[in-house]
Amino acid sequence: METAAPTNVVDIVIPAYNEEGNIARAIETLFERLQSLPYRFELIVVDDGSSDRTAEIAASYAGRYPVRVVRLTRNFGKENALLAGLDLARGAATILMDADLQHPVELIPEFIARWEQGFEVVYAVKESRQGETLLKRLATAAFYAGVNRGADVDIPTNAVDFRLLDRAAVRALCSIRERVRFTKGLYAWLGFRTAEVPFVAAERHAGKTTFNRGRLVRLGWDGLTSFSDFPLRVASTIGALVAFAAVPYGLWIAVRTLVYGVDVPGWATLTVAVMLLSGVQLLFLGVLGQYIRNVFIETKQRPNYLIRDIVDADAAAALQPGASRDSPPTAAVAMVRSGRSAAV
Repeated sequence: METAAPTNVVDIVIPAYNEEGNIARAIETLFERLQSLPYRFELIVVDDGSSDRTAEIAASYAGRYPVRVVRLTRNFGKENALLAGLDLARGAATILMDADLQHPVELIPEFIARWEQGFEVVYAVKESRQGETLLKRLATAAFYAGVNRGADVDIPTNAVDFRLLDRAAVRALCSIRERVRFTKGLYAWLGFRTAEVPFVAAERHAGKTTFNRGRLVRLGWDGLTSFSDFPLRVASTIGALVAFAAVPYGLWIAVRTLVYGVDVPGWATLTVAVMLLSGVQLLFLGVLGQYIRNVFIETKQRPNYLIRDIVDADAAAALQPGASRDSPPTAAVAMVRSGRSAAV
């Protein structure tokens, strides 16, 4: 049985992948601006297989601030990095935010105020998408329209991962061990009392986002097929329309052939029709294949992530120059851990 969470502790989970230019600024900004609040904030930085000095820089703060650095064995993706941080969270509430400081720290007091009012999930919503390309705005609108049309729950449009989760919501979310994860949908699926807070995203402090267009499309496709059967229903509808349209067209061709004879020039029309129908069939086979792929991944039951090691204040102190190295620090676990992890 899980022990009761300390009521004065709030965890902050930051997934980080190649954020060496931002992570130091993020840690310092958080602890400088939140020290006036009547809570003890503990920061969990999840290094998602970075190839730069992200983990090293974050670990250097473990001796000065209540910071834990969790290094995954490789890049498992943001969704699973978030899960790793949530598995290790132990406070009465947990805040999720990015390392690039596009999520304003100034909103955290408002998150906590809403939480104290009884809301169990408080999330940030973009007021506008200015600065994004027209194609991205249209694709985002189409995605939410499609996923909400076929989903059992309503997934808020323009909501981001920047949010506060009550301990009960964290436990519920961590109990869901889906491998094909679309966390924005899972937040809505939980059904806890929610409140939204509008915000305007700031510019990145440094570097470029690694969440490129390809990853965004893949996440959107995973979300659409995880929470909605809309693509399958579209495929069935178009297939039925094409089949029904083929009946009168076939009758017309038969009558025309009987009246006028064989019409050889119609070969071009026939070729175009075959190519069109073949393309539609291959497209919908791909849609069906995506659902089968999701089932395939879930049946393998692989862990969502693997932890290489964890560094906290005790480990940082033990690794300082002059410290005894006869025994390994208790918190710097030089081992691989997977799935649901107990708090270290």
